[in-house]
Amino acid sequence: MGSITKEPQPPINLAIIGGGLAGLALTIGLLPHSKHIKPTIYESAPAFAEIGVGVAFGPNAVRAMGMISPDILKGFKKHVTGNSPDYPELRDVWASFRYGMKGGDGEGKEGGNGKGRKYGDLICHLRGTEGGLGEMLEQAGISTRSCIHRARFLDELVRLVPDGTAKFGKRLVEIEELEEGGVKLKFADGESVVADAVVGCDGIKSMTREMVFGEEGRKSTPQFTGEYAYRALVPEAIARETLGDELAKNCQLYVGYRGYIMSYPVEHGKFINIAAVRQKGDLNWDNDNWIIPSTTEDMVKDFEGWGSNIIELISRFETKDKWGFYDLPHEHKYYRGNVCLLGDSAHASTPNLGAGAGMAFEDAYVLSNLLGTVQNASEVGKAFECFDEVRRKRSQNIIKASRKAGQVNSFLGEGIGDDFDKLRPDIEARYRWVWDFDLEATLVEAKLKLLSL
Repeated sequence: MGSITKEPQPPINLAIIGGGLAGLALTIGLLPHSKHIKPTIYESAPAFAEIGVGVAFGPNAVRAMGMISPDILKGFKKHVTGNSPDYPELRDVWASFRYGMKGGDGEGKEGGNGKGRKYGDLICHLRGTEGGLGEMLEQAGISTRSCIHRARFLDELVRLVPDGTAKFGKRLVEIEELEEGGVKLKFADGESVVADAVVGCDGIKSMTREMVFGEEGRKSTPQFTGEYAYRALVPEAIARETLGDELAKNCQLYVGYRGYIMSYPVEHGKFINIAAVRQKGDLNWDNDNWIIPSTTEDMVKDFEGWGSNIIELISRFETKDKWGFYDLPHEHKYYRGNVCLLGDSAHASTPNLGAGAGMAFEDAYVLSNLLGTVQNASEVGKAFECFDEVRRKRSQNIIKASRKAGQVNSFLGEGIGDDFDKLRPDIEARYRWVWDFDLEATLVEAKLKLLSL
């Protein structure tokens, strides 16, 4: 009797909606599985591009990059910037938390009196994680404070994606699951394509999410958090002139009444990324645009009562835009049938914890490895289900923790206020929870779930 040979299965045609950091990370994670899964990126812009300035990644996120592909970590290392090597004692410091208001007891404007503290007083140095994650960073030659210009990092990721993988000018307008199997995608240019499965990496304003959530999830839209920020890249010379060398060349987080200011170097110290965050006092953002024009006068007025050199630095911002902070808390599953959400499309958070972008790389590691075990399109929905079960709780908790971080940094934390003795352990605990996370164990859990289905 002759042996029976199985017909080779055609590769799974996976549509990835969005060519930002999340979509590229997932695509790169799928490259080792190219024999049985073929990803195609559909990007609405005419080319790969990132908006924004600097972005920070915690040790957990940096480790996830290397677990997806050592080449991602290699590209990241080319442009990553940490605290200045001129201050080796700060190499393992994520951020130096300092008091940001004027000295003395006169800060009545924001409901606090400063308790005799002076501008720049050190609250604590938040240092990097110990053990395996810390060793990994050291071996990779990356300091705890890992910041990079978004556009530079995107360029490195694009280099790892094979030519022909992406299609540009493809703004998704409609998505439909077909009875006979597959998912039909319609784009604004009139083209329609059918894919075996879809992953929406199309950000906080995701079109894919509308299909996944369905009618019951229509109210689960991005929410204004009551915070906004002024953001800018400032040339190093201006920052050093204004703040002094140590404060300009290393990450600082100035806390104060109803706001905080974060500064850190990017582009190997050529620029200092500044985010000056304010609590609005209500949850109304009276504009359809999330980024609106402002003025130097408005910025300076918003930070009246803060340290004079911080005020001077803000007054020298070339960009005057005001960024409203939105996030996406919800209880809905991250998938529906053969359509799944990843990154900000599923769980956008505020930047207060420096953890939002890192969640996309954790997502990409788990999902790419799950999809790598799937042999045909009929099994993809099961992989999405397992991804949802292991990623939804953590990523939604990140949203809550990031909102709390914004409150605590603004002396609005319940039971904490402006008490530094309570603030220090809260800072330590909130970052350790993000960083000290066993991502490999999460993948094992997801694979075991997949085997049981």
